[in-house]
Amino acid sequence: MVFICGRWYSKKLAILIILSALGGISSVIVGYAGRMLSFIPLGSPITGQLLAGLHVLWLILAALIVKVPGAATMVGAVKGAVEMFLPSHLGPFVFLISLLQGFAVDVVLLPFGIFKRLPILVASGLASASNVLVLQAFQILPATLPPPIYAGMYVASFCSGLVFGGYLSIKTLGGLQRFLPSI
Repeated sequence: MVFICGRWYSKKLAILIILSALGGISSVIVGYAGRMLSFIPLGSPITGQLLAGLHVLWLILAALIVKVPGAATMVGAVKGAVEMFLPSHLGPFVFLISLLQGFAVDVVLLPFGIFKRLPILVASGLASASNVLVLQAFQILPATLPPPIYAGMYVASFCSGLVFGGYLSIKTLGGLQRFLPSI
């Protein structure tokens, strides 16, 4: 999974665990908030994806802070397990979604480098949109939705990932580095 060696092993592992726990707990709340958005007047499943990037924030932060290949996948797995044991509206599928999101972040960031803005944004957008793929593949979404609705869900989720997963994580890391220069 994640191979961390050297004297900073405990610090990096603690960071991964903290980000996983924070991500799992906040994702339950974000999931229900996104679900509520889809029920507002003139809402649709597309509006429910507007907050999807907040799930990816923790994965991007893990990759940027720990700087070890596989960190986002590990955080995705633990975050998904935490969320699965909390009252998530997606049940056990939330583990698969989080794991896939973490894997997507690692796959995109590995060849391009972690500290470049464009790969971070692309990784967060793709990871965020991957949740729609799981929802569609396991027919958690109604099968009667027309293709433009699915396309809108992918676009909304990708854009949410760009803003909340990518841009917000870059700004959050910048703020953290001001107070904790060792990050």
